[in-house]
Amino acid sequence: MQAKLIPYIAYPSAKAALAYYQRVFGATDVYRLSPTAEQASQFGIPAGQDLDALTMHGGFRVLGTQVECADAFNGAAAPAQQQIVLQLDVNSEDPASAKAADDLWARLQGQVTVTMPYAPQFWGGKMGQCTDQFGVTWMLHAQPWSNRPAEEQNE
Repeated sequence: MQAKLIPYIAYPSAKAALAYYQRVFGATDVYRLSPTAEQASQFGIPAGQDLDALTMHGGFRVLGTQVECADAFNGAAAPAQQQIVLQLDVNSEDPASAKAADDLWARLQGQVTVTMPYAPQFWGGKMGQCTDQFGVTWMLHAQPWSNRPAEEQNE
């Protein structure tokens, strides 16, 4: 089967979130689509709103991992930090990937709330956890992928 899970997050302002992730997380491949007048009507957006300020769909990549998003048109966005954690899993056996993970963690310092320092763990990898300004919890995990079960090594 060919399938993948892509996190999709609703923000009070996805436009602001995209700028934040680009600035703080070094997000790449950032894109954003504003709603058309017809879409705005379907979502109950009052007439006269600045549609260019709103986001119907957007996305970005952090360490090559895709995240998609939109404005929370169907109600207030609430952080899911108690329920869902976005884990960036990096192959520590690849020097460029391991360096990118270390560089990302260094970049985040002072920009996020660290809930677990990025440090070596008993299983041989490194892991850290933080919460961003939108209440999204991120886990950075670098481990030797050769230690993973064979079916996971080609994902």
